[in-house]
Amino acid sequence: MNKIKGGTMDSKSFSEGLQARMKEVLDAATDDRTSLMMTMVTLRSLLVELKRFVLTYRFRDESEEVSFFKKIKPLLLSEYLYYKKRIAIQQDDSFLSMEERVKNYQKILRKLQRYTRKNQDFYAYCITGATEEDTQYFIRKESRRLSPGADENFTTGYDVKLAKLLAYERVRLVVVDALRKTKEHQQTLGANPLQWTNQKVALVELIYALHAAGVFNYGRADVKQIVCRFEEMFSIDLGNYARVFAEIRIRKSGQSNFLDQAKEKYLQLVNSMY
Repeated sequence: MNKIKGGTMDSKSFSEGLQARMKEVLDAATDDRTSLMMTMVTLRSLLVELKRFVLTYRFRDESEEVSFFKKIKPLLLSEYLYYKKRIAIQQDDSFLSMEERVKNYQKILRKLQRYTRKNQDFYAYCITGATEEDTQYFIRKESRRLSPGADENFTTGYDVKLAKLLAYERVRLVVVDALRKTKEHQQTLGANPLQWTNQKVALVELIYALHAAGVFNYGRADVKQIVCRFEEMFSIDLGNYARVFAEIRIRKSGQSNFLDQAKEKYLQLVNSMY
């Protein structure tokens, strides 16, 4: 952790240390949910460090304060908000069918669009490099109305707004890509002549059995990967497969009905060949 030595470290020097650590975290991040979660948690801890610094630091002048709330804090906060939103989208995906995902993506895009339109003048001001209203936007003022729970010593209100705008633009690109891929997936399912005609619960049972057996990617493939591939192969939308598996685990008729039936049919086939 960066420490203030003799009170001589300024906000720029402190933030550069945090930004270097942030870059290391972001460079190592992947689309895997665990990686996304770890990245978000680390970014949150960096924000906590930044807040602790600011609460014990006195800016030399307005210029330094403006720089902090216009350039330093929004950069780190926007990364945190971006990863937080990506995790939320992934969590939603795991419980939704493809049709429901499309609707959810479209809903998210509408919300992002509304927020951006509402703040488009401020966003244009920031991204064009304008400076004439910096003291209005990025200097803390006791008279300013802030969101409930906001710490007036750690925000001007507009630094958070800028961070959201930066994060939401990146989130929009992620959602647009996810929407495109989902629609392409739906088209593929509709064009595939090989279909699974048994119950969906039977396929979910089979998928989890294969996952437990570790037969894909030397046991490193996760359930979501396997589900996606089976959906493509068999022209089926398994929807909330995790919930289906939870129901399989507690059903009174047994946890391996389909597998037991398949084993019986397989043995009948083998024996009929002799």
